[in-house]
Amino acid sequence: MSETYNWDRLFHAYALATDTPAHLEALVGPDETAFSTAMEHLYSAVLHQGTIYPATGPAVAAVAQAVSFWSGDADRRTASTRLPALVDFLDAAGDSLTQAGELFADGAEVVPPSAEKEREFFETLASDDEEEAEEAWESPVAGALMTLAVPALRQHTDPVLEGLLQLMESDALGHKAETVSALARWNGTATSPYRHRVAAAQSAFADSATERDDRAAAVLALGTAGADVSGWLADADPAIRACAALHLPSSGQATEELVRALTQPEEVDQWFERKPNSLRMHVRFTLLNSLLQRDTTFAAILPAAVAIAQLSTAYTADSDWGPLLRAAFPEVEFVPGEYPPVPENIGAPQRQLLAALVANEKLWGTNIGNAGLALMRVGLPYDRHAITLLLNDGTVDE
Repeated sequence: MSETYNWDRLFHAYALATDTPAHLEALVGPDETAFSTAMEHLYSAVLHQGTIYPATGPAVAAVAQAVSFWSGDADRRTASTRLPALVDFLDAAGDSLTQAGELFADGAEVVPPSAEKEREFFETLASDDEEEAEEAWESPVAGALMTLAVPALRQHTDPVLEGLLQLMESDALGHKAETVSALARWNGTATSPYRHRVAAAQSAFADSATERDDRAAAVLALGTAGADVSGWLADADPAIRACAALHLPSSGQATEELVRALTQPEEVDQWFERKPNSLRMHVRFTLLNSLLQRDTTFAAILPAAVAIAQLSTAYTADSDWGPLLRAAFPEVEFVPGEYPPVPENIGAPQRQLLAALVANEKLWGTNIGNAGLALMRVGLPYDRHAITLLLNDGTVDE
């Protein structure tokens, strides 16, 4: 699976990638422990914290081959345990490629290092002297190779899609929602023939899906691919309506659907048994983020804002009630290191949000810095009593 690459001229998060081929071979081997160790290596070294390295592309190609292998005539029991892990890794790699693509559209502006400088870099990186090897990481050559790794990974798009499409046609895996998600991740950079094949596979899956988790994955995948998902706004299932709404940013009906869903945030977070990969952490976070990017007034989203404020904790300041505060007080200009003045003439919708926050015991009396910062950014203190006074008489101690 890995014999076509010169692994001593590739590196991952820790060193030369010469240890990677053995792990890739374990992906199709019989040893379960070796397989688990291989997956740990892929996440910890090859795609460390979502970062793309020169070794990432070849490793992703090998994972796609492993998906094809287990989708074929391999042992079904083993395949059913291996395939979900392999597909999840391809999904994660596709997500990293999407995010990196926003920074590096292609490698055209990056001048590849000369053969001599590249040789010197890899010799230094392979040194037994730790200090000398450390110098290699600080080299401009390392930065250039890291940047070039992004378009290099993109070149593996069609082979990845081929492996995933083979899995869609196989009975080796019962639940295929994760595969549909991975297809959506990679389809954006595919060639035209593969785009058509992926669209057909996604549509067929959407037509045949009956369970909520599968139907949600299908709608999200179609929306990611740019398909018209407005028809699902009339679905009987609120989870499916919300998934469609995520991909209809200009639709007033979709915005209303998100507000309606978020008035029951606890229920939203429990919608799925197998949460679609594109809905990270709490589902309400994704819905709220989409809602706050729309052209609407704070008063229009107030029912959702109050419901979320009642459920939030100090730990979710960055993801729900902090963004809601900034939406409630958009006129407050925050400069890092400076405390904005207390908002004046606080309107009724803003007062209702603050009252809901004050009433929530879980938000106060902690040493969680981001909770205090969420309030500071809109000119308010991390002081429950002070905000209560502000609501009562309009003043607060500076």
